[in-house]
Amino acid sequence: MPAQQAPRASINLAVLAQRHATLLRGAYLVCIAIATLLHPGFDASLPHMLERLQRAIQPDLRIKDVVDAARNVALFLGWGAIYALTARAPTTRRDVAMATLFGLLASVTVESAQLFAAFRHASVLDVWTNTVGSLCGALMLAAVEHRAIGSMRRGTLIGVPGWLPAGALLLTAVGLTFAPSTRRTLTVAFDASPMGRLEHVLLLPVSELSWPSLVVDAFAWLAVGLAMAMTVSDRTGRLRSRQLLAWLVIAPGSLALTHLGRMLSGLQRESVAPAVQGAALLVGLVVGLALVPVWRRRVTARSSRAAQLGLLVAAVGAVIAWTPAGWAADAAGGAAFHWQQLVPMFSLSTTSGMSSVFLVLQRAGLGAAIGACLAARKRVGAPVPGLWSAVAYATLLEVGQFLVPGRYPDITDVLITVAAAGLVLGLVERADRGPDELQAASDVALNSRARAGRF
Repeated sequence: MPAQQAPRASINLAVLAQRHATLLRGAYLVCIAIATLLHPGFDASLPHMLERLQRAIQPDLRIKDVVDAARNVALFLGWGAIYALTARAPTTRRDVAMATLFGLLASVTVESAQLFAAFRHASVLDVWTNTVGSLCGALMLAAVEHRAIGSMRRGTLIGVPGWLPAGALLLTAVGLTFAPSTRRTLTVAFDASPMGRLEHVLLLPVSELSWPSLVVDAFAWLAVGLAMAMTVSDRTGRLRSRQLLAWLVIAPGSLALTHLGRMLSGLQRESVAPAVQGAALLVGLVVGLALVPVWRRRVTARSSRAAQLGLLVAAVGAVIAWTPAGWAADAAGGAAFHWQQLVPMFSLSTTSGMSSVFLVLQRAGLGAAIGACLAARKRVGAPVPGLWSAVAYATLLEVGQFLVPGRYPDITDVLITVAAAGLVLGLVERADRGPDELQAASDVALNSRARAGRF
């Protein structure tokens, strides 16, 4: 059954993104500058600058460089996606090339500025990884947009392709698995090679976990299983064997690779966490396969289905954010909140290690899942609530952490969550409307503003 094409009375984010492309791109570049240039330790000494330049051109490969590479790619993935999202739909090869070029120029600018920074380290490797991140971000958005166009034309269970919220929840669960938000993770070895760290980790006993930590893990992977079940019967209600097989490879494979990545990074193994997470994923899939057909029959309005899925996603985020955390506690045993947590991107500029990348993935995945549910409702004619609800939800998660032992709010988490939600909302609108319709909507909006200015 083809997807319902209902009139939309709400603000179209795809139109706004195109109209304010310069502002949005500039804002992201400012975020990059804050994340890479905060606390530089300005040093204009020419000998020191030349020494840093030589080190930048001929860098020594260290373990830290691998972590920095992952952080750079993650940061500039967002730039590539934002550039493509604010270009004219659909994304073209030229848009991808321009996103990569401007990512390269931004990276060269940042690395050049770091030549005057005593506490920063410029490197041609950073330029390379930043550029690769820009390219991958633009390519990923283009690929998702292209796939979404085909999926939505064939009809969907909730209004958008089921793989959108399912993939976002999987991203959240993977981020939570690598960087658990409920416990302190012991680093067994860091200076050795990846294989050396793996050997160290395998020689030491596993760490025991408390049941609240396992409950959070299980809930996140249970939600992934439920979303998978919705995805494999998305269009007609009949189980699609190829899609099921693909998800049975992707989701368990991601879980296994995440635990392998933890060990290669030198993080201690956890006693029953992999078994609990895998079992929760399986239970969620089996229960979902049984319940989704019933859900489809009893809840016929796709806007209601999207709302109910959105409540599940919101519950996952609340459980993750509001479970008491040990990993964030300082030496005194309490959470360390400082006014600097209210500075956008500050926390990313002061943290290091691979875990910081996966902490970002948690919030990005959660925001993308929320955005997919909001986009689903809007697409089938129920545009309320809109992006403002994602802002309110992300803010509530952070403010509520004032009351949770071992946690503190961070404005950067709000920004990441809301940006991911807005990105998915805009992407779905681009995929749902062709370039001519988007341009027409933009012209109507501009004419309305012009007429309003005359009265």
